[in-house]
Amino acid sequence: MYVKTSNNTVDEFPYNIRKLRKDNLNVSFPQEISEETLSSFGVFSIARGEFPENILHTETAVHASVPELVAGVWTLPWVVRDKTQDEISSESKVARYERDELLTQCDWTQLPDSPLDSTIKASWATYRTALRDVTGQSGFPTNITWPTTP
Repeated sequence: MYVKTSNNTVDEFPYNIRKLRKDNLNVSFPQEISEETLSSFGVFSIARGEFPENILHTETAVHASVPELVAGVWTLPWVVRDKTQDEISSESKVARYERDELLTQCDWTQLPDSPLDSTIKASWATYRTALRDVTGQSGFPTNITWPTTP
């Protein structure tokens, strides 16, 4: 991924080698173009910024739409923003599906003809209740503490 710049400002992003060749039809570029040659045309590789820490479960990190010049390197930083209602809804559906799958896998433990003794059956019932309660956790749907299988 590249950026085309002039005077340390972004002219075009994203930019690519094919576009560089098209923009400079009278130039014969080698197959592998060096960073030095690219920079002479105002074209620079993009580094990715470090992923931000301590993101709340109601937030998400996405790449910025335009790179920034950081310590002499064109970098595509992360931007932390609130999740949209659609993103939260989608994550909620995925978490509920996973919870429902876990419940389905242990349905047999609560059947009248289950081979389990009453103590073990009760521990499975407690586990199933905890599974149903994950939607009430403060971190739901992205930061879930799943109950331990008995």
